[in-house]
Amino acid sequence: IGKKEKNMSLKHILTATIFSLAFPVAAQQPSVTVKPFGAMFLEAPPGRDKNLVPMGGFGAQEKVEIHAIATFTNKVIVNSPLFRGDSKVKATAVLVDKTTMDLGSADISSFRKTSDDGKRTLLSISIARLPDKPISAVNFNGAVNIQVASGTSRKTINFEPKVGNRIDAGLGAITVSVVEANSFTLSGSDQLDRIAGVKILKADGTTMVGERGGHSRIGDSDKTIVQTQWSFKSSISAGKLEVSIYDGLETIDVPIKLSVNKSY
Repeated sequence: IGKKEKNMSLKHILTATIFSLAFPVAAQQPSVTVKPFGAMFLEAPPGRDKNLVPMGGFGAQEKVEIHAIATFTNKVIVNSPLFRGDSKVKATAVLVDKTTMDLGSADISSFRKTSDDGKRTLLSISIARLPDKPISAVNFNGAVNIQVASGTSRKTINFEPKVGNRIDAGLGAITVSVVEANSFTLSGSDQLDRIAGVKILKADGTTMVGERGGHSRIGDSDKTIVQTQWSFKSSISAGKLEVSIYDGLETIDVPIKLSVNKSY
């Protein structure tokens, strides 16, 4: 090719390269799977006799429940002890004649159980009302909201276990509200839920790892007070407090499409 054409081609290649580099890198999309591993199908006893309700029913005359594990491959599940209250899963009964009946909203266990690596969490979904007609299955469809993070970062600050002391972790106003022999309680805003874990680094070089204990939320959307207790295996003392903080928080609607078949 001629010199002029060669210069034009190089110019176009250079322009295209610069243009492509100007695009922002897309955020990594959450990858999640839901796999069931156990279920219960309990119908009401004859005549709905409460004296014949099995012990496993925990007082419910009829109940269908399924347990599943939600697994994230590229996110960390926020280890909050409670699920968000705005999850929505509907239960539908499949009758023996193949017709269906809407059973309304299913119950979702509010207590969170999360694996040590923060990649898996337990989902327990149930319905405690069934139609007075022969049924063959119950379907659960909807979504469960799970808060996840892109990762964690650490901040180390001076620490003295004294009521009223501030914890400057960059998460707003956090104070020590309760101190006991082997635990302390932190109070603050919603930002307190970003704390993934705490460690006390003692002057003698030993480390005390905290375990999340009691958790409470008081208030509404305008102002919420969050309290979280951290417990230790031995008496706490002054030193450095290493705080692990969740970064890049987002709430994911995890799709639910599960079914429990009557096997008897």
